[in-house]
Amino acid sequence: MKNRSVIIRMADPETELLRSIIFRRYPTHEWAAFARFGWRETPEALVLTLAGVVPPQAGDLNEEVGHVAIDEAYTLRVALAAEHHTLAVGIIHSHPEDCAPIASPTDDDMDRYYARYFPDFAPGRPYVSLIAAIINGELALSGRVWWRGAWLLVEQFCVECTQVQTWFGKHFRPLDTVGRERTARLSAAFGQEAAGLLRRSTVAIIGAGGTGSAAIEVLARAGVGRLIVVDPDSLTQSNLERVHGSTPSDAVRKRTKVALACEHIKAIDETCEVVGLVGSLPQEEVIDAVVTADVLLGCTDQQHSRLAISDLAVRYLLPAIDCGVALEGADGNVTGQIIQLVRYLAADPCVVCRDMTTPQRVAEELVSADERERRQAASQEALLRGENPNPYWHGAPQLNTVGYLTTAAGALAAGYAIGWLTGRFNPPFSRLQMNLVGPFLDVTDDPTVARLHCACRRARGMADQGTADVYVSAPTHWPPVRKL
Repeated sequence: MKNRSVIIRMADPETELLRSIIFRRYPTHEWAAFARFGWRETPEALVLTLAGVVPPQAGDLNEEVGHVAIDEAYTLRVALAAEHHTLAVGIIHSHPEDCAPIASPTDDDMDRYYARYFPDFAPGRPYVSLIAAIINGELALSGRVWWRGAWLLVEQFCVECTQVQTWFGKHFRPLDTVGRERTARLSAAFGQEAAGLLRRSTVAIIGAGGTGSAAIEVLARAGVGRLIVVDPDSLTQSNLERVHGSTPSDAVRKRTKVALACEHIKAIDETCEVVGLVGSLPQEEVIDAVVTADVLLGCTDQQHSRLAISDLAVRYLLPAIDCGVALEGADGNVTGQIIQLVRYLAADPCVVCRDMTTPQRVAEELVSADERERRQAASQEALLRGENPNPYWHGAPQLNTVGYLTTAAGALAAGYAIGWLTGRFNPPFSRLQMNLVGPFLDVTDDPTVARLHCACRRARGMADQGTADVYVSAPTHWPPVRKL
C-alpha cells in the first residue's frame, strides 16, 4: 500500500467555495475548513474527490492569531456528522502567500491528533490533510492521507481540468520541459510549459474505432505521456475505412481494436505509457483504470457508455468530452453530416438531464445475445399478428458514418482535451452540434440546465460512496476485462 499513488480531484462549485474560505485572510494570515471526500481504492492508486466543504462558523477558528487555531467544537461537530455519512473527513488550510505548502511542526501535531481522532467517528475511512498557497500568482497544493496505518503523500492534484503546482513532501515537482523536436510546433504555439503538462497527463479514451482512433493519434502525436484505451471489439473489414493505423491483415486476423491502438501509439511515440483494456464501461476493472486519468474522451455510439461517462464526471469529478457523428440522407443524397461534442464537468447536467438516453435503448444494448434473439423473434411475431413490435424490441438503426467525419470529430475532441490539459483554452460549449453541409456549419449549442432533483445533483464528488445513484451497471454476461 505504501507504494500506491494518491490522486486528489476537485471541481466547482466546491473548489470556488473552498478558495473563498481558506484565502479569506490573505496574503499574510492562514485560515482553514474541514471537508468531505469520496474515494476509490484501485490496485494502483487511492483516488479522493472533494464532495463537500464544511465552512467554519463564528468562533470555530481563532481570528486573533495568524496561524490556524481550531476550536474543539468545530472538530467535534464535523466528527459527529461523520457518523451519519460514509465520506472521508479532512482538513484544508492555507499558508501565507509565496510560502511553500510544506507542513510545519504545528501541522504535524495537528495531523497526528486528527489521524487518531477521526477514525473513532469515521472508521475505515481515510483522513485527508491538504495545504494550499498562492505562489507566484498560482495555486500550489500539497497533501498527505492517513490510510491503513500509514501516511501517503499526494502525488497529483487535479482542480477541475487544470493541473496545479504540486509539492511532494518538501519539494516542488517540476515539469519535464526538455524540448523535443517532434512537438516543437505545439510548444511554439502553446509554450514549453504546455508540452511538459501534456507529458505529465493521462487521457482515457473509451472506444478505439473511428472517432477513438483519430483522437488517440492526435493525443499521441501531441506528446501526452499516458493513454488508457478501452474497447471490447475486434476489427472487421467494414472498420478499415475509419480506424487509424489499421490494415486489411488486421481485419483478417480479427485483432482487437485495443491491441491495434496500443501498437499504433507506440509506433508514434515509444515513450508514451499505454494501458490497453479489452472491455467496456462500467466494468469495475475499467473504472479502476480510467479514474486515474486527467481527462476522458467518450468515442462510442452506445447509450450505456454515455451514461457511465456522465456518471464518472459527476461522482469522480473526471472531466469528459463525448463525441459522436451521424450521416443523414437517403438514396445517395446527403442532407446532414453531423458532429456532436458534449462536455461533462462535475456541475454540468448529466445525460439524463439532457434527455440523451432512453431506458429501452440502454436495456437493449445490455442484454445477452440469446436474450436479444428471443426479443427480436417476439418482435417479429408481434408484427406478423399486426401488433406493435416495439415493446418486445425497439431496435435502433445503425448510424451511418464515414472516415473523414469520424476523424474530424475525434480530432476536435482531442484538441479540446489538449486545451484543458495545458490550460490554454476550454471547450466553449455545453452540447455542441454542427452540420458540415449546413450553412456556416449550422453550429448550435444546447446549454441544458440540470434537473433540480436529478441523482447527479446528489452524487457530485461522492466517488464509490455515491453508488446508490449510479444509472447503469455492467451485466454479468459480459466477458471479463483483459489487460494487454
